[in-house]
Amino acid sequence: MKSQILAMGPGALYSDPDFPARASSLFYSNQNMDPRIVWKRPQEIMGVTNPRLLVDGISRDDVIQGMLGDCWFLVSLAAICRDSALMEKVVPRDQFMWQEGQGEGNYVGMFHFKFWRYGKWVDTIVDDQLPTMAGQQPMYCRSSDPNEFWSALVEKAYAKLRGSYEALNGGQAIDALEDLTGGMAESYALNKAPGNLYQIMRRAFKKRAFFTTSKKTTQALTQHGVTAQGLVGGHAYSITSVHIVHSNFGDFPLVRIRNPWGDGTEWSGDWSDSSPLWNRVPQHERDRIGFTDKDDGEFWMDFKDFCQHFTEVTICTIGPDFDADAIADVDREWHQANIKGFWEKGTSAGGCRNNIKAYATNPQFALRILEPDEYDPEIDPPEDKGKCKVVVALMQEHRRSQRHLGVRNLQMGVHVYKAGNDPHERLKQKYFMYHRDVASSGSYINLREVFLRANLEPGDYIIVPSTFAADEQGSFLIRIFTEKNIEVKPLRNQFNMYSYNCYVQDKW
Repeated sequence: MKSQILAMGPGALYSDPDFPARASSLFYSNQNMDPRIVWKRPQEIMGVTNPRLLVDGISRDDVIQGMLGDCWFLVSLAAICRDSALMEKVVPRDQFMWQEGQGEGNYVGMFHFKFWRYGKWVDTIVDDQLPTMAGQQPMYCRSSDPNEFWSALVEKAYAKLRGSYEALNGGQAIDALEDLTGGMAESYALNKAPGNLYQIMRRAFKKRAFFTTSKKTTQALTQHGVTAQGLVGGHAYSITSVHIVHSNFGDFPLVRIRNPWGDGTEWSGDWSDSSPLWNRVPQHERDRIGFTDKDDGEFWMDFKDFCQHFTEVTICTIGPDFDADAIADVDREWHQANIKGFWEKGTSAGGCRNNIKAYATNPQFALRILEPDEYDPEIDPPEDKGKCKVVVALMQEHRRSQRHLGVRNLQMGVHVYKAGNDPHERLKQKYFMYHRDVASSGSYINLREVFLRANLEPGDYIIVPSTFAADEQGSFLIRIFTEKNIEVKPLRNQFNMYSYNCYVQDKW
């Protein structure tokens, strides 16, 4: 495609026909575009003198939120900036802008970015036209350097994937983290968090995990939605560091948090940029943890204050986390099976166990665990001996691009049962009347993905994904992670059809 544009002659620039510079790419609810909104290419934007895709590499400071409620996506993007290998997957190399790299004559205004979508990485192509207000800075995401455009273009590619910029208004960081990593994300409610959460976070941060957090509106706010302590209600933040700081009066567990607004809207309590507590921390210690005093949206908090003022923390690992310690267990080989299927109204969408007869019509998959995991008595608890750690993740197909049609996430869950006498036969109504599951994802919930962890003995099991209500139609992806090899196959009835593949996942 690029060669075709170059063949059109000097100065020819790509315009994306699938995501045009029109109101339909901005909004789904209102096509009457503000006349002040003007689409501009980077070299046409006021104040831009030397447009580049990247300026001095990628950093979290390049991600500043604009006039769009997509903080959930931007904090996730900022969180992964510290992982150069991952960012090279999302922002592939060998892309340049205007006079960068190979010169103006080879620039066609086309970029591509990759997102993990429903089990695989997909390439998304966009042109470089960005919505601006009267030709000034980009309306939406931008960099702290007006000449840098990678973050604005990644946001545009994600908006294209979702159908429009407006489709990014309001969302879950847990979804964005998975879309940017292909990993597994889990949220902890801070008022119910395990007592060792800080230790979990410290270890996980060192092991390539990514963190976001959010704050619900529970305190009095100013007219700008900010609390007296400088925190924004109903807003998402990145967690960019987890450190114990050593001061002259003791050691303190701290977290560093970043507001995607990228300005002086920061925490003003203990350990904030201007807190006198820093005066009792030696300079070499401040340098060690990366303390700076800037109006850049980034600040430190004591962990107790963090748990008091924020609502939840989301932790994303690259690969399976078998033991719920927020660390991906990828130091050794692990196995992954992927299954794609669907709930079909009237045939295979039986709903939950409230109606046992209908529940038995849900899709079923046979899981055979061939051998237990290696047992290490110095690390593993005695009850794990002879068992296999299993993570089963159930994801419903992305529905955000259909929000304008009133489509919402289904309430769903996944359960594992011991197989019946014949492990190759579907479980029937009578079986479910007298047997409970051996593992489940918990209460049905309308998240995009739910998962369960279990320690199972070698043998035969049946996996049953279901929605809460019967006759809810939709597609799903099941990911099964184990340390040892397994066998998985769909148990078909006359209605069910599945796309299925199983493979050994290499280390990242």
